[in-house]
Order: sequence, then C-alpha cells, then structure tokens
Amino acid sequence: MKRWMSSLHARLMLSLGLGWVLLVCALLGSSWYLGRDITRESILVQLEYQAEMLAKTIEQDVTTRTAAIRRVAGQLPDDLEQTAAIQAVLADNTALLAYFDGLVFTDTEGRIRADWPRTAGREDLDVTGREFFQRAQGMQKAFVSEPFIGRVTSEPLVMIAQPLTDHQGEFQGMVGGVLRVLGDNFLGFLQRHRLGLQGFAGLATSSGRILVHPDHELILQPLPDEFNSFIDKALLGWEGSGESELLSGNPSLQAYKQIWSADWVLGVYLPNQEAYAAFDRLWWILWSIGGLVIALTLPILWWLLWVLLLPVHRFTSQIESIHRGDQERIEAQSSLTELRSVAKRFNSLLYSQAQIRADLQRRQTYLNAVLDSTPSGVFVTDLEGQSIYVNSAYKRITGLDAPQLLGMKWLDGVHPEDQPALLKRRREATAANRPYEVEYRYLTSDDRYIWLETHASPITDEEDRVQGYIGTVRDITERKQQEEADRWAAEHDSLTQLLNRRGFDKAIQRALTAWQEKRQPAALLLIDLDHFKPVNDNLGHDAGDLWLVKIAQLLSNRAGKVGVAARQGGDEFALLLPGYDLKQAQQEAETIRQEVTRLDIPESREFKVTTSIGVAELEEEDGSAVSWIKRADEACYDAKAEGRNQVVVH
Repeated sequence: MKRWMSSLHARLMLSLGLGWVLLVCALLGSSWYLGRDITRESILVQLEYQAEMLAKTIEQDVTTRTAAIRRVAGQLPDDLEQTAAIQAVLADNTALLAYFDGLVFTDTEGRIRADWPRTAGREDLDVTGREFFQRAQGMQKAFVSEPFIGRVTSEPLVMIAQPLTDHQGEFQGMVGGVLRVLGDNFLGFLQRHRLGLQGFAGLATSSGRILVHPDHELILQPLPDEFNSFIDKALLGWEGSGESELLSGNPSLQAYKQIWSADWVLGVYLPNQEAYAAFDRLWWILWSIGGLVIALTLPILWWLLWVLLLPVHRFTSQIESIHRGDQERIEAQSSLTELRSVAKRFNSLLYSQAQIRADLQRRQTYLNAVLDSTPSGVFVTDLEGQSIYVNSAYKRITGLDAPQLLGMKWLDGVHPEDQPALLKRRREATAANRPYEVEYRYLTSDDRYIWLETHASPITDEEDRVQGYIGTVRDITERKQQEEADRWAAEHDSLTQLLNRRGFDKAIQRALTAWQEKRQPAALLLIDLDHFKPVNDNLGHDAGDLWLVKIAQLLSNRAGKVGVAARQGGDEFALLLPGYDLKQAQQEAETIRQEVTRLDIPESREFKVTTSIGVAELEEEDGSAVSWIKRADEACYDAKAEGRNQVVVH
C-alpha cells in the first residue's frame, strides 16, 4: 500500500476519486435536504389552504346558526312565563332542525321549560351548573358554549345560546340550539374529514379541550400540557403551520386556523410518513443511480489520469539527462501549459539573478500602492508618536488632509476625555515592546465625532529596539451606536418603551443609595391591572397591547423628569417617585387610578380595565430594596383583596 501511494498517479487517483465520491454524495445529500424542505413547504402551503377553507366553512356554519338562534329569540313572547307560547314558537321553527339537533328554552332559575323536538327527561331539567347557563347570565349576545356531555343523551354536545333580557337589561333566561358533536352536522362532517390516507382535521376550544378528533375517546378531553408548541401558540390566537408531534407521538405536518366566532382552534394534520412517502422513494432511486455512476466512472478516471501524466514522465527523463550532462536545457515537448512554464523557469534560473534588484524596486512600488489603496487607514509614527505617514484611507475616514494629520497635529482631533487613556496605552506598549489596541473618539473635518479603532505594532531594529509604530485605523462608529442601542434595549420594554424589570431595579438601587447617603425620600407605587385578562381572552393581544401602551403613556407623563416608570411584566407596572413622601405618593396614586378609569379605547369599550395600587415609602430600617418592594407589593395585594380599583398605603 505504501509503495502504491508513492505514485503520483495513485495519489491523484485517490484524491480525484474521493473528491468525485464526495461530490456525488454532497449533491445527493443537498438534493435530499433541499427536496425534502421544498416538499415540506409545499405540503404546509396545502395544509394552510385546507385549514383556511375548513375554517371559513365552519365560521359560516356557526354564523348561520347563531343568526338563526337570534331570530328564534326575537319571536318569543314578551312574557317569558308563557311556556306554552314559547313551546309553540320552538315548534314553528322545525326547519331549524336542519341546523340543530334540538332547541331549548331555559328560565331565569336554570330550568328547561320548553324544547323541540320534545325529549323525555329534558323538560324541567336543572342546568344551573352548566357552563352555558352561567355564561348566559353574564352576557347579552349569542355565544358558543364549551362542549359538555348531555344528561339525557349522554353524548358530547355544544350549545349555541342567546341570552334573553328585559328592557332594563336584566337576565330573563336563554334560548339555545343543541349540536351533537358526532351528529349529522358540520362538526360530524369535520369528524369524518380525511386528508389522504392518514391525515385528518381536529378542533379544540381555546380553553384546551378537544372537540373533534378521529379518536372518539379523546373528545372533551383536555390537551396535554407542552406536548406541541404550535398548539400552545394556537390556543393563544396564533395561526400558521409547522412540524411537530401528534398526541400519538408521531411527527406530522400541521396547520392551524382560528374560528373566532366560536372561540375554537382548527388544526389539520398529515403524518410525516405519508407526507414524505413519495419523496423518500425518489431519493432512494437517486442514491442507486449515484452509486452506479460512481462505479462506472472511477475506472475511466484512472485511465484518463494515466494518459494525462505521460508528459510528466518524459519531463522527468530530461531532468535526469541534464543531471548526467547529456543536454543543457529542457526542451518542452508537451502542449501542457504548466510543463512548458516549468521548463521555461528552469532555463531562466541564471538570468533571474540579474533581475533581483529590479524586482525589489518593483515590490517597493507595489507596497506603496497597496498601502495607499487599502480600505483601512494606515499610519506610521516615530518613537515620540509623531505621524510620518498616513494613507488615503486614513484621510478619507477623518476628512482631513496630510498636513493636518502629520506630526503631533493628529492628536488635536482626539476627544479630550479619550486623550489620557490613549497616551497611557501607547506609553505602556512602548515600554513593554508590544502592540497596542485602543478605541477613541475623533473630530472629523465636518465637526462631528466618530469612533476609531486603532491597532498598532512596534517597528524594531536588529537589536529589537522600538523605532516607531505602524498601525491601522478603522471607523467603528456604527458598531458603537449599535452597542448603545443594545444597552438601551436590554433595560427597556419593547412594547411600552418603559424600563423593564432589569432597568427599574437599577433605578430602585439609585433611590436607595440616595436615601442612605443623603436621606432623600422616595416612594414606590406597584400597579396591577384589574380585569385585563378578559380583554386578551376576548379581543386578542392586539387590544390588550393598546391598553398596555395607553397606561404606559399615562405613567410616563405622570413620572415627568423626576420619576421613573417601568413595566414589571405582563399587566404589572411600577412608578418610582424620588423626593415624594407618603402623602404625596398617595395623591399621585389616586390621580393615576382615576385617569386609568377615564381611559377610552374604542376597540374595547365593552371592557373596563382599572388598577390596584400599592404605595410604600423608604423607611429608616431599610438596608436593601427588598423590604421596600415587599411593602409596596403587600399593599398592592391588599388593594386587590379589598375589591380592586383602589389605592392602599402600607
């Protein structure tokens, strides 16, 4: 093996052969990766289209049935004690049984007083414990209930309900349409809907309960926690697609759409095994073809290398003849450019000695051209730090010409605050005979400061003594600005632009230090939003974000130039008021509470967000901020416990 590898032919064959095999494998591997990715994206687009079509159909079905229930509610007599008349209205709407599996009327006491078609065991049934009745008591518009098991039919059901109120808005009962989850309706259609052989569609409530699934045992069961990140996001209102696991643990491609009218989440699923089946078969065919190509081409490659290396063998024979004295120069008997070039170089060795001095001169010229054309600023200084050379890039970066940069004049442009550190770094580097690196601000020709980064290395003589420095200068202004922006972002909330918890902790520590050193008072307000979750749950996070931004603007205005406002996270805010005593802080908290109650956000007028505020001031025994914050937090908790929308002072 060792003898075989001593051959150039064998080494080239090994290199080219391995290269060819790796190339084919790389092409096939990249084809597999790209093809699988394209297949995945294509199927995800199809799944999103399927989900969108199904979602639109379900939205239409829910909207149609909701409108039908509202029409039935409008036909009921004003006196809802007339059970017979109500029963007649339900019977007159028999056509609605194409939409519903049953119609029911419930009085204010939670008793079913009328239903159609009449069902044994349903009349006078008590439903006060049902979610749909409790929800109807607090609403004035039609809604879709959470799924439940019917007491009479023992089947999974869904209720589309319309609360009934009098002229004063008092609850008078409800009328609802019952849908069987496994019935002959749009839910049953979705239950039977299939994508390919194994794909299916599923439906869940936003509370996380399964409504539609091919496995009937799972209907009405809660979704497991954190088994699928896409489902977790979809339950919060997200729409999109991706690849994750099913309840069975098998990977699948998935797409999700929201059914806003019913507060449901629709998902369509196609297992990976079926999604990639056709592509996997094609990939194995390609690998078979690739292996066949490699097996057929390697012998051909061996023969081609042998033919190509024949001139090299002849060239070697001529060198041996020169060594023996049989000839004086190499005769290039090959058409290969490389071999003719080697022959020419070999024959010109003696002549090249005469060209050395010319070459050195040309190299000096080239060096000057390179230094003058490089995009980085280049400078040379003597041992005292006076510039003796600057290139064009240096002048372009600073906007100054050579007379303004040579000698010690270049130091005049360095920011006065940065000069001591720069000179100290340079003196230390000179004393230790080592390079140095420094960043500083420099005044340009248009009277603005830019940030420069300088790398300098010592120029030494034969005895290793420093004679000067050569270095490069680079404009890092953009990087410095980005670092400043990053520092700001690390301490501020991206939505409200207020300080985040990290930034607010620093402000709290400054206030505590001022109290310990100068006895400067300060008050802390911890603000928790009341009734904020229903805004997010019913209107979505966009509406919730509007509330957060409005309240953040209010707190920022109240903070002014002295105070510090922050968002602690979620719906929790804080306000630090340096110089305020407890009475002043209480007045400020009450003002904030009242202004929040007066906020008018058109997108969510049906909801009202208030605040519970806890107030605490710095006290003599405060050795750290922990006890101060704890007092404010306890006061805020008391405000919540005492009925909310209050200010409590510790």
